[in-house]
Amino acid sequence: MARIAMITIRYGEEINGGAEYHCRMLAERLANIHDITVLTTNTNKLDDTSSDFKIGESNLNGVKVYRFSTNKPQLKLAKQASKQSKTARKLRRMIYRAGLSSLLFKTFPIWNFKVDQEIELLRQHRFYSPSLLTHIEDNKEHYDAFVFFTYENPLTVLGSLIIPEKTILIPTAHMEGMLFRSINSLVFSKVRHIAFNTETEYQMCRTIFQQAMSPSSVVGIGVEIAEPAPFNFIKEKYQLKEPFLLYCGRITEVKINSFLDYFIKFRLETGLKVNLVLTGEVLIPKVEHPDISYIGYISESEKIALMKNSFAVVNPSKAESLSLLTLEALSLGKAVIANQEAEVMVEHEERSEGAVRCYADYASFKEILTDLLEHPLQLKDIEQKGKDYVGRNYNWDLIIRKFETILNEIN
Repeated sequence: MARIAMITIRYGEEINGGAEYHCRMLAERLANIHDITVLTTNTNKLDDTSSDFKIGESNLNGVKVYRFSTNKPQLKLAKQASKQSKTARKLRRMIYRAGLSSLLFKTFPIWNFKVDQEIELLRQHRFYSPSLLTHIEDNKEHYDAFVFFTYENPLTVLGSLIIPEKTILIPTAHMEGMLFRSINSLVFSKVRHIAFNTETEYQMCRTIFQQAMSPSSVVGIGVEIAEPAPFNFIKEKYQLKEPFLLYCGRITEVKINSFLDYFIKFRLETGLKVNLVLTGEVLIPKVEHPDISYIGYISESEKIALMKNSFAVVNPSKAESLSLLTLEALSLGKAVIANQEAEVMVEHEERSEGAVRCYADYASFKEILTDLLEHPLQLKDIEQKGKDYVGRNYNWDLIIRKFETILNEIN
């Protein structure tokens, strides 16, 4: 039995998506085999400090949880550090875009340019927790392994560099500017093992960090489906109209992009009957439309009930490293309509044999949705393909075996 610390910026049953949910699912399964401790902040909701968790030790579903306070960012210092550090990020990304990674990053894999300024920027991040990092420093010998989730936050970057020889990094990386910070060339080359979620993510990082990248493997994540809540109750509670497309997650410019415009244009042009239901935290102005429903935070059981009864699930984000939502939808036999700019969604489309359908623009979105609505018999074939794809690649027995192999290498 190994003593393992798992580090994530937020942790709790209220947080049912993203890397935070990934951490909780993995922690609860590994707790049956190992001594698991989660190190996290006391933040609950991103937009509501009154809901913060109590600092200190607790237990959630058999997993020990230590919550630490965070520093309040000093906006002036953050702005200054951002300005001073961006040269390195922009230069590295320019090299990548010019197709020179295999030459320049292979020749010069480790960059220290502007690292001090990048560290200062991380110290002004809302999830920077000196007390959590001190706990890692003081307990290096207590834990056999440290598992860090999401490459770009200060807990991962600064924490993994305290104890790189015991670190397993689950980067959940996608193509974005932050990935090109100089300090990531240190993190991705010093940690003991990198556990990627998809082949797309691995290939992208391999191109950026070249031969200096730490030993790695594609591990992925298992899919867990909660018992659904009664749909009739949910339908009445939120006054939902069928059939509906379902979006689950934070409602931001980056996540939604042009999808709301596409949906409204589709309804006007085609007249085909379909509605849109959006769940989660709303961080952009709402669009008022009779066929669009915002229903806010929902429980995991409500989410599963909505998925099971949706016509299709949508993922318009351009920035995805895996998309657990997509895997959950496929495991329930639902078609997924996704943004082609997220390369991992194209991987899902190919490997699921079309259970995921990717659009490049409004015209292709219109074509996909029209085809599904007008030819519903194909949904049965999509259902089987989606279930088969998830069953082959994202079952928990397979994931835990892969993780045990990594732990055995470290210990």
